[in-house]
Amino acid sequence: MAARPHLSPVRLRLTWRQRRAFVLTVLTYQVLVWGDYLLLDGRFGGGPRTAVAGAAFLVMAAATWWIGTSATRRGLVVHALPPMTIPWAEVREIEVRTQIGRKVVVVHHGRELHRTTTLSAPFTGPISKDDDFQDKVRALRSYWAQQRETAAA
Repeated sequence: MAARPHLSPVRLRLTWRQRRAFVLTVLTYQVLVWGDYLLLDGRFGGGPRTAVAGAAFLVMAAATWWIGTSATRRGLVVHALPPMTIPWAEVREIEVRTQIGRKVVVVHHGRELHRTTTLSAPFTGPISKDDDFQDKVRALRSYWAQQRETAAA
């Protein structure tokens, strides 16, 4: 019996270019709210309640680092809400589609019932460009091909 080749997991996240507008907007919001509250006595609405709303936005901004996709030995893991794992045995195709002016990766999967899942990353578009998009798609497809070869052996 031949040993299975060990594949290191591949983790694909949103790029800084794709995250920065939201992250910088949230940080600017926090600075303005706290500046208004501390320096102008909340003249423009800054206060504890708006700071709490800003804290929720900060959590969302931090979560953009977690969003993405992983290729692991057990399957394709979609890091989103809710998280999802698609076993390699169920993957039928990894396709690139254009949706709303940007290229996304769509996975066709399922045994009896055919499903499609749009991955949260990678994607690329005119506003949120990912220069490594094609390389990331190639990495996902290569990982899938290696998993099929391993399963067939």
